[in-house]
Amino acid sequence: MDGLFSRPHRARTTAVAGTFVLVAFAGLALSTAMPVAVQELGGLSLYALAFGGFLAASIIGTVVGGGHADRHGPGPALFAGLCCFAAGTLLAGTAGAMPPFLLGRCVQGLGGGAVTVALYVVVGRAYPAPLRPRMFSLITACWILPSMLGPPVAGAVTERLSWRWVFHAIAVLSVVAMVVLLRPLRKVGPPGTTDDDESGQAGQSAQAGQAGQVRAAVTVAIGAGLIGYAGSAKGWQALPLAALGLTLLAVSVRTLLPPGTLRARRGLPSLVLLRGVAAAAYFTVESFIPLMLVNERALSPTAAGMSLTGAALSWAGAAWLQGRPRLPVTRERVVLIGALVHFCAAALTIAGVLRALPAATAAVGLVVAGFGMGLLLPGVGVLTLDRSAPDRQGANSAALQLADNLCSVLLVGACGAAFNAAHTRAGHDEGAFALVFAVAATVAGGACLLAGRVTAVTTSDPRAEEKEHAPL
Repeated sequence: MDGLFSRPHRARTTAVAGTFVLVAFAGLALSTAMPVAVQELGGLSLYALAFGGFLAASIIGTVVGGGHADRHGPGPALFAGLCCFAAGTLLAGTAGAMPPFLLGRCVQGLGGGAVTVALYVVVGRAYPAPLRPRMFSLITACWILPSMLGPPVAGAVTERLSWRWVFHAIAVLSVVAMVVLLRPLRKVGPPGTTDDDESGQAGQSAQAGQAGQVRAAVTVAIGAGLIGYAGSAKGWQALPLAALGLTLLAVSVRTLLPPGTLRARRGLPSLVLLRGVAAAAYFTVESFIPLMLVNERALSPTAAGMSLTGAALSWAGAAWLQGRPRLPVTRERVVLIGALVHFCAAALTIAGVLRALPAATAAVGLVVAGFGMGLLLPGVGVLTLDRSAPDRQGANSAALQLADNLCSVLLVGACGAAFNAAHTRAGHDEGAFALVFAVAATVAGGACLLAGRVTAVTTSDPRAEEKEHAPL
């Protein structure tokens, strides 16, 4: 069997890896600069919304990009996504106040959602099933160099020049990626059909269904954005905003997820929900630990950003382990082990808030959580692609990203509201941060329960589960 860097796959593998290096560097660098950016713009109370707005907008990018990749191949979605990401980064980097900064983060999210789901489609469509675990290991390994360079470089630039230069550099790198990396990926086309009439009818039906899904995605994104803003608002006005956001979610979210996802039906629906719940818990911890280390423990942005470096390295190491060709346990069991490690680490971050313990305690918790996620998330991705028909890989990959983004928006928004409320009552942030990390640990515990339900439905037809649970 050909390897990832054999002649048939070399150019494509290099392009996918290069794009993920950019995604990793951008995420880590921007997270390092974010605490300084929001404080300079006078928007500390909107800190959670700076992340939540990105995630809410990426819901739209994910749905549009996934549907377009299923019909036309992943190349156009990648190009459009990188264009949006570059434009949003430039807008945020030149903002003089929080409103345009938040708008830039939303435009970033549109592009980021399309890029990620399109790259998942490349993995599912261009590589045989035995190579996919190794490809996910390589994707995670793409975080190693950015995790070593991104936070310290971004921290140094933020301290000595300005956080704006971090954003400008990411915008330039995004343009470079469009020019250099996309050509090999344009050759990955949509799945073929043999009957032209049937193909045309299917295409018209798919376009109609996609239009409905885009409308639902916009509704869900607006609802998620309102919830995120309600988490940053003060006083009674937060309640009607949150209620309206929840109503919009309840009306539309079911049409974007495999049936049974919200009930944690065994198999593919539980995989999708697990991805969202686990990612939300981890992303909440990752978002608030740099802020806690800078504001509560008076560390520099560079020192605080090193916790992100350690987490990315441990994530990559765990992903390498799960990508070995002959695992001693089933992939479902690997996912469960990852969820348990993630839960224990999230609980450790609560102790890291205590002043009696060194600040490194919280950082260690994030590093261990990264190891758990390195086992869990690649395993979920491999299982999802293995259980997806070729013409559903984009849609099901989009469902994974949608669950990831939506759950993260909801949890970050809730934790932002809890943080603001606890800070107002107590007058200091130690208890507020402890509350945030306790909520994240509780959600991580829920992910452990979901990990026990990812086993596929037993059937003689390996595609039966996909046919039964495919979104309408």
